[in-house]
Amino acid sequence: MHLYIIEGLDKTGKTTYTKNKFAGYSKIRLPGGFEYTQEMRRYFLEGKIHEAEMIHIIFGEHMAALQHLYFNNTESYVLDRSFISYLVYQKEMLQKYGYYDTYKQILEEMFKKLAQRYEVKILYFSKQLIQRKDDWLEHMDSDELKRNFDELLGQDAYSSYVEHVDIECKKKDL
Repeated sequence: MHLYIIEGLDKTGKTTYTKNKFAGYSKIRLPGGFEYTQEMRRYFLEGKIHEAEMIHIIFGEHMAALQHLYFNNTESYVLDRSFISYLVYQKEMLQKYGYYDTYKQILEEMFKKLAQRYEVKILYFSKQLIQRKDDWLEHMDSDELKRNFDELLGQDAYSSYVEHVDIECKKKDL
């Protein structure tokens, strides 16, 4: 069985690539792949849940997805984003509350278990194709996020699974 993990910054062509290349595969979209976390995200955006609580909820969602894959490895899967994005995008907040190292270690251990059951490929999309002013990413430092992806995916736990994917697009594709 294969496990493809699609990672990288927003606007790098991940979703388009995944729709075209993995049409027949089972997919899990993270975060927000579970109805419960979508509901909790709404509460968070309404100010009813503190950010420290929300990072635990998202961590739980990632662990649930990884455990589902571990116990149900009867088919190939595609993860449209994964715990890797969680560790990259939430790094500052996780460090602020002192959870980064612990969560990273737990998630890496689960990843190692999955790598024993699946043939794993991390498809890393590192070249941003589009930048729009109305994009939420404008509020984040995309260069720093890219450095965080490069640093994390360059570590021994992941580097042997990483394949870089750069999509070329023509103006008419935008």
